[in-house]
Amino acid sequence: MKGGKIIAAIMVIVIIAGIGYYGYHYETTGKLKVNTDDIMVSNATNSPDASHGSVHGGMYITFSAIALHKKGASNSTGWTNYSLHDKTVNVLDLTSSNASFLSNLSVHAGTYNMVKIYIKKISVDISALGITSNTTLTLSAPFALVVHTITVSAHATTSIILDIHEGGILTSSSKFMMNGNMTIIG
Repeated sequence: MKGGKIIAAIMVIVIIAGIGYYGYHYETTGKLKVNTDDIMVSNATNSPDASHGSVHGGMYITFSAIALHKKGASNSTGWTNYSLHDKTVNVLDLTSSNASFLSNLSVHAGTYNMVKIYIKKISVDISALGITSNTTLTLSAPFALVVHTITVSAHATTSIILDIHEGGILTSSSKFMMNGNMTIIG
């Protein structure tokens, strides 16, 4: 009989703690909807500039994570990481009107002033002089850092678009290089 009362008391405590956690989580979080698109620095057909002897029909970016930096926090402790589950998209197929959905993250409400977008892999379909191949690019850093203020409110959804700016293609007989940057819309 005494063991039954102890088990009942433990169950009541667990239920109250669960309700308290759910209430706290609900009151302090919002959703961050993350999308991506591409703005080409080229002609209106969304085909890269072929003036350097190279044309490519696909740029596949694998996004692995995003990190948000809490405004006012130190640079070493203010980051929170969120997984994007290795989502790969062909950004050359995207525009602002058909941005690709990456994730809907549950984020603590607050203001964030920097974002790290972790990129696991970029591969480009290349077609030049009748030869077609797929090249995986070596990244100069594992993430793109964007300074942009994002405010996430509790009980609300904030949408952002990771906007890729392909900066150009450089080719020679032995090298293929591409530069670009990323901004956030929203």
